[in-house]
Amino acid sequence: MLSGPYYPRSFTILVIVAMGVLIVPLASGLINAVHVLQGVVETQRQFTHTSLAVTRDVRQIVESVSQLQRAAGQYHLLQDAEFGPALRQSFDELRTQLSQLDTQLTDARSRATLATLQARTQTLYRQVRPGEFLDSDQFHALDPTFDDLHDVARTLLVQADAAVQRELQALEGTVQATRRRLIVLALALIPLTLLLAAVFSWMINRPIKQLKTSIQQLGQADLRPLPAISGPQDIVELGREIDWLRQRLQALEEQKLRFLRHVSHELKTPLASLREGVALLGDELAGSLNPRQRSIVGIMDSGSRDLQKRIEDLIRYSSMVRDATPSPATPQALGDALDTVLARQRLALDTRHIEVETQFDAPVLHAERGQLETVLDNLLSNAVKFSPEGGRILVKSAPVDDTIEVWVCDQGGGIPEAERSRIFEPFFQGARQPATAVRGSGLGLSIVRESLLAVGGNIEVVDCPPWSTCFRVSWPAYRGPLNLTRTE
Repeated sequence: MLSGPYYPRSFTILVIVAMGVLIVPLASGLINAVHVLQGVVETQRQFTHTSLAVTRDVRQIVESVSQLQRAAGQYHLLQDAEFGPALRQSFDELRTQLSQLDTQLTDARSRATLATLQARTQTLYRQVRPGEFLDSDQFHALDPTFDDLHDVARTLLVQADAAVQRELQALEGTVQATRRRLIVLALALIPLTLLLAAVFSWMINRPIKQLKTSIQQLGQADLRPLPAISGPQDIVELGREIDWLRQRLQALEEQKLRFLRHVSHELKTPLASLREGVALLGDELAGSLNPRQRSIVGIMDSGSRDLQKRIEDLIRYSSMVRDATPSPATPQALGDALDTVLARQRLALDTRHIEVETQFDAPVLHAERGQLETVLDNLLSNAVKFSPEGGRILVKSAPVDDTIEVWVCDQGGGIPEAERSRIFEPFFQGARQPATAVRGSGLGLSIVRESLLAVGGNIEVVDCPPWSTCFRVSWPAYRGPLNLTRTE
């Protein structure tokens, strides 16, 4: 029961490691998702700030061109020098706006249009700047130049809007790519996490299932060596404790069987003497008996026979438990074996007027004759004991897959559900005992089970209305040639 190299020393550490490993991919995926989302948010914020600034500045440029034209008209058409500073201020504002916009634009077409607008603004300002007044005709001759400047400014506005739209589409593409990336990441993390969870679940459940199997084996009174337990050191230590318990139970079981064997043999010799004495009294070798004395001798004979049967049951049970090697099996006629058993049970059957019905759809069993008669004898004795006066007992057989099923049913009081799992235990006797029956040893059904387990069979209690109690015996089927002669 050694722990594997992949197990830590403690079961608690294994659980903590499992939780930690499961958290790692989830935490890394979450951190990655937060980082990616932060990048997207920052890009979107920068785009919003830049696009709003560019749109605002381009619209201000369009307005500044109009202000430059108004200021030039006031200065030259009114021939008033006081409007000179306003004209210079309008040009300075327009030039400043153009310079600021030059640092914000990234689109090549927009930058080319901006350069054209800057050059034409410089050229136009040299023509209308304060100093020498232009007359009305000279000033209106510049209208096409102003119109051209307006057109270039509006073209710049259109190009800037188009550039913003393209950047917005690019941003949407980035968002979609980020969304797909996060989905792929989630799809990759889910199976990875499930795989890790399955691995650690297997590592955690494996030693627990091994312990459960060992405990179930002990619960079924199977004292063979337990399967090896691999896992954390504390679980392995617990497995060693369970194995120590198995060895202790095995030692106690051997002591019990040895005690039963010794007691049975020690009782057998004085019982033989007692029975011989009772037989001599019954034969009146010591003198004639009156009716009362003969009745007492009969009671002594019946009691000695009952005691002999119990001692034989003890010897038979201890022998079966000690040596489970099956006896050589041969084809046996079920009806023939049943007739032999019924002959031994005839007195009890006739006294209580009990009828035995048979239905043999599988008339042949592959078994050792004495073993078969032992099974039938104990089951019929149990059925006779619990059957009511004038009742019926059913014995039937049928082939089922690779087995022959033999049913023994009676009309007694039935077996409570709580007792069905214990009736095959040695010395167990149910609460519903017939008032008129002599209390048995509680070994009959245990002997039946041990006999069947030795040949790979099984016995269980089943429901089969209208019968109140039914024992179903599963016996390995015989597949050889049949050459039987039924004895009458």
